[in-house]
Amino acid sequence: MKKQFLFFYLLLTLFAFANDTFTIQTIEDNNITVNTQNDKMVFNEYNNSVVILLFFGHNCKPCLNEIPTLKKLMDKKYKDLKLLAFDIHGYDKEGLKKFKEEHKINYTLLTREDNMKFIRLMKLKAKWRGSIPFIVVFDKKGEPKLAYRGSLSLEKFEKIYGALK
Repeated sequence: MKKQFLFFYLLLTLFAFANDTFTIQTIEDNNITVNTQNDKMVFNEYNNSVVILLFFGHNCKPCLNEIPTLKKLMDKKYKDLKLLAFDIHGYDKEGLKKFKEEHKINYTLLTREDNMKFIRLMKLKAKWRGSIPFIVVFDKKGEPKLAYRGSLSLEKFEKIYGALK
């Protein structure tokens, strides 16, 4: 019951903010434009895609344990599924590039330092206190559909994606 309440509370409060535009930057220096439109978050470069935001730490055991699951999800090559993972523990670009190579990560990584304004917005609006992993899923229209603290199984990720595609 407590998890259900938290889920609905987060969805109701997550995106009740004014329109704004953010540019988030990947470790490969690619920019992604994010427009907040009332209750939506539109990722311009990922038009018509389900977008998963993951906030993780490079030295967080549950986060490290989730990497194989995320790699399997992305190995399925869904054209309309994007995963953006923000390292909130503070690796710089070079450190995160090495981390990506070491773990053979096949999804997009972003640093805290390059994206702090966006991360702060997510913390504020989701009333997220920084526990990780923290996952937010948006449907193809940019509407938030899930905010979750903790790890998810491959089956749950696929079920969520299947419901939103």
